[in-house]
Amino acid sequence: MNEVKRVLLLDDHPLFRTGLRATLEESYPEFLFMEAGSLADARHLIETERPDIAILDITLPDGDGISFAGEVLGAFPNSRIFILSMHRRSGMLIRAKKTGCRGYFLKEDAGNELLKALRMDDLHFRVSWGMKELADMEGSSDDLPALYAKLTRREKDIFRLYAEGLGYKEIAWKLNISPRTASVHRYNIFKKLNISSEVELVMAAREVGLVE
Repeated sequence: MNEVKRVLLLDDHPLFRTGLRATLEESYPEFLFMEAGSLADARHLIETERPDIAILDITLPDGDGISFAGEVLGAFPNSRIFILSMHRRSGMLIRAKKTGCRGYFLKEDAGNELLKALRMDDLHFRVSWGMKELADMEGSSDDLPALYAKLTRREKDIFRLYAEGLGYKEIAWKLNISPRTASVHRYNIFKKLNISSEVELVMAAREVGLVE
């Protein structure tokens, strides 16, 4: 008889989360699944339900799934955590692996590999097909620390200030530049670091050690 496991699904898109749950329940009817749409909800379920497995998105409205994985593993080191994300980036994959996650899967091609990973209770780090070529790379062209190193000194200063929560007008006043110049720098930083949102900006700043 298969062991009953409790599985937490954390994703802020209800339709995707519901579809994922339906797929997993079909393959593992003996598992007990629970859902969260935010880190706050996930923390509550972790504390009250103590799931054996967690499948986490990275970009969430109230934080970063990989940082949350580290938080969970610090309190419950036997937890098995998998990242399920749209981000095809070696830097995030490496960060997830170093945090102690058991795998990194792309939402677009997780397929049977995620299903198999839920059953495997070993320490092997598993990735979906679309991430295999990046799995062993420590300094690829999309590795954030490497990209960050290529920013100009001014861009690094502005990146740090944005990550600390300042707006472009506040940054302009602080650095004695025009608001338009601050906005242009922001655009260039997003482009050079391959990020597209404020949440990703904060995540990138954490990855390179600018903020905790």
